[in-house]
Amino acid sequence: MIMRNMMKGIRQGSRFLTVTGLLVLTFCFAMFQGGFVSWFIFFTLLPFLLYSLLLAIIPVRISRVEREVIPSKLQRGGKAKVTVRFHNDTLLPIVFLLVREVDMDERFYRIAGGRSINLFFAGWRRSFEWTYELEDMQRGEHILSALEVTATDFFGWVTRKQVIQQPYTLLVYPHTVDMNYTSLQVQYDQGALAAKYSITKDTTLVTGVRDYQAGDRFSWIHWKSFAKNGELRTKEFEDRQSQKLFVCIDRTTSSQFEEVVELTASMLQAIVARNGDVAFLSGGDSRVFYPAIRTETQLEQIMQYLAVIKADSGLPMEQLLRNERELNSSILILVTGSLTDDLKAFLMNGSKYARAVVCFVVVAKDQYADYKGASVRFSNSRVIYITKEMFGQAFTEVNKP
Repeated sequence: MIMRNMMKGIRQGSRFLTVTGLLVLTFCFAMFQGGFVSWFIFFTLLPFLLYSLLLAIIPVRISRVEREVIPSKLQRGGKAKVTVRFHNDTLLPIVFLLVREVDMDERFYRIAGGRSINLFFAGWRRSFEWTYELEDMQRGEHILSALEVTATDFFGWVTRKQVIQQPYTLLVYPHTVDMNYTSLQVQYDQGALAAKYSITKDTTLVTGVRDYQAGDRFSWIHWKSFAKNGELRTKEFEDRQSQKLFVCIDRTTSSQFEEVVELTASMLQAIVARNGDVAFLSGGDSRVFYPAIRTETQLEQIMQYLAVIKADSGLPMEQLLRNERELNSSILILVTGSLTDDLKAFLMNGSKYARAVVCFVVVAKDQYADYKGASVRFSNSRVIYITKEMFGQAFTEVNKP
């Protein structure tokens, strides 16, 4: 950093000396040569030389930098329109103002038309804005770190650069598809078995009141009735059948990992949208576990996590799920990109962990023909091969015989 600042100072000093030397040279030429032509050259160059000297001395001030990204919520493969606005507070009018985004990595998006850099004819103009597009955005957290502003004179004799640190984070979510979510019916070798339901009380729907019984929750007491006659009464709620699902994403393999994340996100979105009872687990360097996902806020938190998740887990499935008590009464849904020998061993012992296990293995479209009809079934587990084009019918595939 010190060396960089030193080189920058040397370049600015050399440019200043060059302009000063040119001014002295033209003046001496006019003095010694005399005549109309020599003085005409001197006075013609004088305004440009004086402007260059002033630009070398007066600092360039850029303020109120802001970015606006449309749409605000981005998905993998999508396109974003970025509008940059800033204000020029420099005392001297600037002829040319070159502005560009710093440290943009086109591995994660494609800059349409190279418009992340723009040239303005500034003059006395104060407010500026320009728009560029980012296409084919990849899932993850991308940071637009700073703007580099370069001011120059008429002939490029003096240039002034300023880097404005104004970070902006672009969070690109996994791409999701609409799914036809239905209750699961796991197919075994012995025949079909409808996955069991649990009875839960929907506390948003009160159907009546009854006498208080020992063990009733304090929050269920009907206080209006108690205020009238002094007797404890308890609210009655509508019983609702719910099928417990436990979704787990496999982070031990990088094969088809982007599609694995997209299938997981689409499943969670479909289940929560239809008020399903679902838990979510992801193990690895950053373990995340949600025992129950019921609200849009919880779903949004998981989507933000899935936006930055990586295939960085070294834990086998059996070790990851061994102590999860929530599995005992749930249907375990595994999403992976490769059916490894370790995973097969886990599926063979799936009855020790969950009521039933459904394993989705995401494969490429050109490889699906090799796996089609190769659905693997164990005592209470089933393996389903699926491509990206089939995500919308994922739950339907489970119920197929």
